Amino acid sequence: MTDTLHRPGLAARLGLLVRDELAPFPGRVVAVLRFWLSLSLVIVCSMTLQVPFISLSLLFVFFTSQENTVLTRLSGLLLIVGSILSTALSILVFMLTIDHPSLRIALAGAVAFAGVYFMRTHKMGVLGFMVAVAVIYSQSFPDFVEDPEQLVRLSLWALPAALYPIILTLAVNLLLLPARPARLLLDELCRQVCDAEAQLRALRDGRAAPTLTPGQVKRGALALHRHLASAARGDRQFDRDRAQHLMRCAAVERLHTAALHLSRLPRAALAPAATSELDELAEACAVLGGSLRHGAPFAWCHETYATSAAVTDASAALRHEMREALVVYADTERSPADLQQDKPEGGWVGDAFTNPVYAQFALKTVATALLCYAFYNGVQWPGIHTALITCIILAMPSLGASAHKGITRIVGCALGSVAALIATVFLVPRIDGIGGLLLVSSPVFLAGAWIAAGSARSNYIGVQIVFSYALALFGSFGPTTDVTEIRDRMLGILLAVGVYVAMAALVWPEREGAQLRRQLTCLLRAIAGLARLRPETARSSAWDEGRCRVWTLLRQNRELQARVALEPGWQFAHDSVTADLTTWLATAQEAALAVDLLQTQQREAAPALPAALAEACDAFRESSAERLECAAQRIQSGATAGSHGAPCGRSMVPFESAGPGCGPLLAAARAVDEQVRRLEAGFPSALIPAPPPSR
Repeated sequence: MTDTLHRPGLAARLGLLVRDELAPFPGRVVAVLRFWLSLSLVIVCSMTLQVPFISLSLLFVFFTSQENTVLTRLSGLLLIVGSILSTALSILVFMLTIDHPSLRIALAGAVAFAGVYFMRTHKMGVLGFMVAVAVIYSQSFPDFVEDPEQLVRLSLWALPAALYPIILTLAVNLLLLPARPARLLLDELCRQVCDAEAQLRALRDGRAAPTLTPGQVKRGALALHRHLASAARGDRQFDRDRAQHLMRCAAVERLHTAALHLSRLPRAALAPAATSELDELAEACAVLGGSLRHGAPFAWCHETYATSAAVTDASAALRHEMREALVVYADTERSPADLQQDKPEGGWVGDAFTNPVYAQFALKTVATALLCYAFYNGVQWPGIHTALITCIILAMPSLGASAHKGITRIVGCALGSVAALIATVFLVPRIDGIGGLLLVSSPVFLAGAWIAAGSARSNYIGVQIVFSYALALFGSFGPTTDVTEIRDRMLGILLAVGVYVAMAALVWPEREGAQLRRQLTCLLRAIAGLARLRPETARSSAWDEGRCRVWTLLRQNRELQARVALEPGWQFAHDSVTADLTTWLATAQEAALAVDLLQTQQREAAPALPAALAEACDAFRESSAERLECAAQRIQSGATAGSHGAPCGRSMVPFESAGPGCGPLLAAARAVDEQVRRLEAGFPSALIPAPPPSR
């Protein structure tokens, strides 16, 4: 665990961030191949048939291709409807107002306002986004096309330029390289079972175990639930059996978490019985992995395993935990569970028509776009018209999110522009034909696709790399040596980002500092809830749901932290809020794992545990929960440094004099106490100052 006093430098943190964002993970290579194949096919079709707006076509490839086939079909359908609707509205605005420029801008602004409002308040907000982008961006067409017939023709060409890449990408994703959610779920289950098997065999052989980190366990748990939700949405049979699949996912998640605890144990000589049990558990994991890969039922004669009456070593409780996880999985083959179906939620948010924030958000977004439009017309510089579309792209629910989107757009555009500049100056004059063009462009496409297949923190950079490169290099249907498009596009983006962030910070600012406080308190209370569960009932659905909630809150807090750090006006924005809070969240993750291990050890030791010691364990867990609740309350109230006060509850392990047979239980309790102490000593409320008053 990193010491809270040690704070890595900015360069080190940036290096770690880049390494994490570019690291491979299951499914990333296949996603890159899907992107690259779709992009290459679009280039060939557009250049051969001379379909304009090639950069727009490439952009729709990224918008359509999603993590799995269910989401890809849904996004494709929404994009098709949105393309038709946005093109029709753009032409309608021109038909009604082509001879009245002021009225044209006013009507386009009104349509864009409705689109941005819909984007913020409805689950299918992508339709509103597409309408707003198309209607606002099309207002730049009359600046370089005076003939109304050519203007309509140009607007109509935007429809096939958007539709055929969507259909092509759907074909690639659904027919050539399908990522079916049920298959992804199965692959993730196999991967986690293989991790558990590797840890068991490493412990049995007394050798160094393969690397297994809390981050991998967290991502694996969230991936299971994400794939399960998508599979249930796309397959009725899978949805009917969702309860059974949920139990299997929970059992494998327990197995994976226990494997993480095993990986942290020191390597030491084991008793013959323990070695034999490790070997049998590893074989059971191998059988389970084979049954998953071949679609066969998992049959395991777990009755041959006897529960030990006393804890003989640190791995005994974990072996018991893994054994029970395998038992639960085997039982799901024979006794499917019932699960109450969730009621479908409405499309609109609850306060869509009563909260004025949504109208304010839409108004300032459209006003920013119109300001940029007035500026580039006033200075007679139509080349920076990309400022219009940038203003709509930056329309995010908070100031930090908008700043993050702006930074990723600038970085992606800069990288793509540099690649396009190098290709234009050194490579394009030496190539002839589409084959050479694809050969030159493939490295850029692969790099952009690799980044675009990553996390939400950086995937937009990859989209912008490909879009900027294509806009500069494929602007015409032949070799080009004009580099002014690169310069003008970059300046247009910089202008829009500056104007939008200033507008968002000064006019009705929406900051997420208060929400970050609430999320931090929810995280601590979720861990406290895990600590309060009785060991004998801790392996129920309540425990699985609680642990999934902790992982989800950890991910949400990290995403919120990144956005809050980018909000202008916050003290310590790139220092304390980033470094100290990152360390604190890592401590919270360790605390959740320590609570999990304590529950496992107490449950294993329960048959031989004296009544007084069992009560002391329960009191300690309750005390730890109270301390976490107390820290949550301080964060929620915005306590400042020095106002921590005395810790709530007991800060000591109440059974230091336990017998030698309770060594693993005592070690687990000490680990919980240590992590709670760290959370109390370094809780980040003082590092997140109150936002400046709204103007």
